[in-house]
Amino acid sequence: MCNRKERLELCACSDMKIDKIQELYSDEIKSLGKKDFLKVIKWKLNKFLGKEWSEMDGLMIMPSQNLTQELTEDFILKELNRQNCFDFNYKPNEGDNLIFEIGWLLNKRGKRVKHKLEYKYSSYIFKNEKWIADSYNPFYEKTEIIKEGILKL
Repeated sequence: MCNRKERLELCACSDMKIDKIQELYSDEIKSLGKKDFLKVIKWKLNKFLGKEWSEMDGLMIMPSQNLTQELTEDFILKELNRQNCFDFNYKPNEGDNLIFEIGWLLNKRGKRVKHKLEYKYSSYIFKNEKWIADSYNPFYEKTEIIKEGILKL
């Protein structure tokens, strides 16, 4: 089980079930006000496979600079480029893509709230030996998931 820390850490928890998430964030859940919600951030690490049209067209939702008040693009980039934030053996490869998104919204009782969850994400690509804020177009660029988990902050 992951332990919470004061820095950005990407936990590749094999079990991302709601009871494990509730356990990890129990202190924050207890301190929520009656009408407050806790945003739990999940991450996905993708390998870039190349350009390929998906034979679909549509509107792409653009990444957000801030997922939460604390989780800003500047903070994430600083942490990713300062240290290895992953809790598993990983060395970034050119073109790897790291996506953060709000995965769960929990209320004061620790119950998952779905109807108030908005889709919001931020995306980073490893280019020239560092992480930068950037994203791939899912209609024209192909990636595959390497690993996923939850964010510990």
